[in-house]
Amino acid sequence: MISLNHRVRVFVFGFDGHDPRFLLVRHRPRAEWPLGPVLGPVGLGDHLEDAIQRGVAEETGLSRAHQLLPLADPQKDVFGDVGLIEWPYAYQAGVPDQPGPAVRPGPTVGEFAWLNFEQAYEAVSYRRDREALLRLRLRLAS
Repeated sequence: MISLNHRVRVFVFGFDGHDPRFLLVRHRPRAEWPLGPVLGPVGLGDHLEDAIQRGVAEETGLSRAHQLLPLADPQKDVFGDVGLIEWPYAYQAGVPDQPGPAVRPGPTVGEFAWLNFEQAYEAVSYRRDREALLRLRLRLAS
């Protein structure tokens, strides 16, 4: 029997004027881990939106999304008897022409950076994260 775990992968974004900026985090304890999206577990009985809000609040100190956007269908991976289903989402932290709230990194975050699209795309190394980031950028451009 396979045990399934669910996790959200959340791309937090805000604006510098009208230009989108993307918040990427590096999780502890590994300094060599790449920058990437906010991660958070989805517990039994959780609504995805609750898991997203909780994960972002715990890792960044941001408390309320201006909007949440699904970026792709959930992705499923199986490792032996353990399955992982990941839900890619975007979390808008502010609105254009208004400064976004300050980030207060949680204990699992070793580093964070607000990056423009090109920098963020280069910083993430996981193929699915690049695809989700590109979907978000295209959505924001339309």
